[in-house]
Amino acid sequence: MSETDQPLDQRRLRLTSVLPVWVLAVVGAVLVLALTQKDSFAWLLLVFLLCVLVSFVLQLITATKDGLVERISIASSGAFVVVLVTAVVLLLR
Repeated sequence: MSETDQPLDQRRLRLTSVLPVWVLAVVGAVLVLALTQKDSFAWLLLVFLLCVLVSFVLQLITATKDGLVERISIASSGAFVVVLVTAVVLLLR
């Protein structure tokens, strides 16, 4: 089933349950870059773990089992990419 074949509710649910996790990852990464001098990677790991936890909580709040694994995967993968880019920036600084 393609993106355009999915009902509007499923796409809206994916958008509202995935975007907050990505925003949290970006905000957390910026805070780690701006505020930490020591143990930056430990704080970055905490940001990622918080993002994964929030993604599970958001999926439980929606109480919709259709597409659950897909939404958790998309949210966690996006947060991982943000954390990965931040780790590379930390290594280069």
